[in-house]
Order: sequence, then structure tokens, then C-alpha cells
Amino acid sequence: MSLAPTYWSGRFARWPAAEPAVPGYSLLMPVPGDLPVFLELAMATCATQESAHRVETIVVPDRPTKAIAQVLESRRSRWNGPISMRYFPHPERHLLPALRNPFHNYGIQLITGVSAARGTHVILHDADLFLLRPGALDDRYTRTRDEGLFVSGVNSVWDEWYASKDLTIAATWELCASRDWLRSFPPHMHMGHESELFGEQHVFDITLHTQALSDQRRIAIHEQDDAIVHFNYVIATYRHFQKSTSTFADDRFRLLLVRMFVDLFAQEPYDYKMPTMSDLADGLTNPEARVVYPSPTEATSAEYRDFRGKIERILTGAWVPPGRADAVATAMAAFDAHYS
Repeated sequence: MSLAPTYWSGRFARWPAAEPAVPGYSLLMPVPGDLPVFLELAMATCATQESAHRVETIVVPDRPTKAIAQVLESRRSRWNGPISMRYFPHPERHLLPALRNPFHNYGIQLITGVSAARGTHVILHDADLFLLRPGALDDRYTRTRDEGLFVSGVNSVWDEWYASKDLTIAATWELCASRDWLRSFPPHMHMGHESELFGEQHVFDITLHTQALSDQRRIAIHEQDDAIVHFNYVIATYRHFQKSTSTFADDRFRLLLVRMFVDLFAQEPYDYKMPTMSDLADGLTNPEARVVYPSPTEATSAEYRDFRGKIERILTGAWVPPGRADAVATAMAAFDAHYS
């Protein structure tokens, strides 16, 4: 099931009236509603951040669930500053869960959050990204504001097509953008879509087309590799797993990561329809397991070592509940031995 591009351009042709702007940033947390642990870990991570310039926090699940609401309510009293939940408008609230398209989901999460944002700027927090420096978000905002930027990011976008056109394009994770800049384009332009630029057809991910159309002097990349741990394609991989009906190859260890997140951060009761760590370990040697893993080669072992190094940085963070890090490390032993 899919919807024609004209649906999105017609449906999201203009923004609703803006709230009066407040100096500072609105922190947007797009999360999967059927994986409430991602809200638990996003709040645990961002709770370690300084918040002198944070106007508000807006949680935007890709579907409304009791579990996601319960996570927010259980932590609201301990959260520093205003925090609210914003759901998709109708009919997308019902359409998008059926489509299970992570790119459409994220686009509407961005539009929903920006529509409600009161800050002069917006920061998009990726739920699978961990901030190791307490001032990371406040510093991102002040630098974007002081340099008069439309957009600033922590990494350049992965798609080399933009660099070939001499464009500076920021990846969406921890992207800080001026609310005025975001609202200067029709909302649907920020969504993932295919369009023409420089006489070529290209597929644009979230905000990339609008960045490409903007004054490049007002877009910047401020690398923070020492301040973040980030995993790409986690939710997209989980959605593909949901759609699969046979053996699923977890080549980049993203389902393993989701299972680890559940074991590390989940405190609210919820029936996660995920294989256990033991089930996943079975896929190291059993080709008929529900989830399987690549054989150890120089390349796969190197990718696992990179993945494992990121995990170690997470396990030492203040966000991990006592005792859980050791349990996860023990559960990882089979993978460590397999790719040693």
C-alpha cells in the first residue's frame, strides 16, 4: 500500500498558524509508538543534557499507544521544563501505521513537531543517538543562533550526490534549524520525495531538498564525533523485520541493538515482539533461525568490532540503570566469541 506524491503535496501544502516565538530551541523527540523503550532511552539520554536554552520538549510518536503515553507520564514530574506529546493529524494517524514506511513516518513527525514548536529554533533528536557531553544541545543551538545559520548539523549527509554539486547538506540527526527557515517552505518539501534539481532526478531524504535550495553560506556542519554515539537505520531495519515472514538477515546488528535497548532501558511493562538475546544468538550458527547473522570474515568482524565499541561507550553512561550493563555484556558473549 502506498500513497501518490500528490497526496503529500496537497495534504501538507501549508503550515498552521505559528505559536509566538520564544528565544531558544524546541527539542523534538520522534519515536516509534510501538517501541516505547526508544522514548525511555531518549529521555534518559537527554536528561543528562544542560537545558538553559531549551524552551520545551515535544515527543512525537509515529502512532498513539497507551505504552508511549505511560512512559511520558511516569517521567513527566522529573523532566526539566515543559514536555508534551503531539500525535499525527487525522487521517495520517491511522494511515501511516498501516503503511509502515519509516520515511513517511519521520517526515510527518517533523511536520507535526515543527507545527507545535514555540522555540525560535528546533533540534531533532534521534532516539538511537547518545550524547556524551552535557552541553552538546545547548551549544548546538547557541552556535546556530550566533552564526545566523538556517541549519547546522553534526555530520554531512551520507549521499555523495550533494557534494558532487558543491552543496553543504547536514544529516538530520541532532540537526538544529531555524523555525522561520523550516516554515519558509511548504511542509511537504521537507519530507522524503523524488524531484528534479540541476536538471537531474534525485531522491531527497528528510530536509535535504530544502537545504539544497537554500543559501549554502547559512548551512554548516559542526562535527561532534567525540560527543555522540549514533546508530543509523535502526527503526527502518525494525520495520523491515516486521514486514518479513521468513528468515531475516540482521547483517548490521540493528535488531540485536533494539533487543539490547529493551534489556538496558525498558522499565515500563510492554510486550516487545522481539526475539530474545538467546534467540538472536541462535542465528549465529543456525541458518533456519528467525534472525540470522553473517559468517565471521575480515569485513563482518570489523563491522562487529565497530558496533561493539559503540556499545561499550553506551554501557558506561549515566543513563544505564544499575546492574543492567553487566547483564547485557554477558548476553553479548556469544557474539563476541563468534566475531573474535
